[in-house]
Amino acid sequence: MARRSASHVFEPSVHLINTAQIFRESIRILLRHSTHFQSISIFLFSPLSLSLFLSHFLVHNFPKIPSFTVTLMNYLFNHNEAHHIIKLLSKTTVHIIITLPSSITFGLVGRAAAIQAVADSYNGVALNERRLFMRSGLVWMKLLLTCCWEFFIVSILLGSLVVSMVIVPKTLLVCGVCSSEIGFWAVLAVLGIPFCMGFAHIMVVGNLARVFVVLEDCCGFESLRRAKGLIEGRRQTVFMMVLVKNVGFRLVEFLFDFRLFKGMSFFEGLVLASMYSLVLVLDSIMNSVFYHICKPWH
Repeated sequence: MARRSASHVFEPSVHLINTAQIFRESIRILLRHSTHFQSISIFLFSPLSLSLFLSHFLVHNFPKIPSFTVTLMNYLFNHNEAHHIIKLLSKTTVHIIITLPSSITFGLVGRAAAIQAVADSYNGVALNERRLFMRSGLVWMKLLLTCCWEFFIVSILLGSLVVSMVIVPKTLLVCGVCSSEIGFWAVLAVLGIPFCMGFAHIMVVGNLARVFVVLEDCCGFESLRRAKGLIEGRRQTVFMMVLVKNVGFRLVEFLFDFRLFKGMSFFEGLVLASMYSLVLVLDSIMNSVFYHICKPWH
């Protein structure tokens, strides 16, 4: 297997544990191996990007909400509360249904390929697209198992929030403390911030867990445990990385929705899909760079 000389291989340092520097290092790797990462973006991440934009298109053009969803939400909450939840639930459900197949196939393999490419770059191994794709496919089942654990934990967190939003307002109404609507917003105000922080933490740990699955002999809950240990003492850096990533994702989605409203050509859709795929590649590179910087000191 071909290797580059050690003098040309970048050695990560703990002093790079800064979001801006990690971002610059990720851009350096992306530009250094632009051909390989472009292939990953086109062949593996593009189906995920196209499916996401398809879901946005369906939500925009077919906003009608299924009647059984309206009935269920009206049963659990009062009418005013249900209106906001139904809208959010409807959009989220469409996005999940449309994007899930490509997320757990092309998306996972694409992340594995990008992570392995960064590792090969640091180890001085000459990048080979065929080898990257084959090795990524071999760890796909482990990545899927890890995602199932992540989904299970998120479901518990979300279920706890929903149960609290259903039971507590009705209990307060029965006890004569306040109306169910006031109780609903009170519960949302009290539990909303902890829920968002917990959800963000799970997403951060899940992203780093995928790096452990690809580069180490672990998967499932064990990879999540190792990822959680790696970010201890570095939470500010990790959450800033998530913020940078989400700004990129939301910006591309906003541009898509804006152009969709104004009237968008097929070419513009492809350009935006390629931009979204590039952000996915950069996200995977940043997680892998963070791993290589922190792991020797962990």
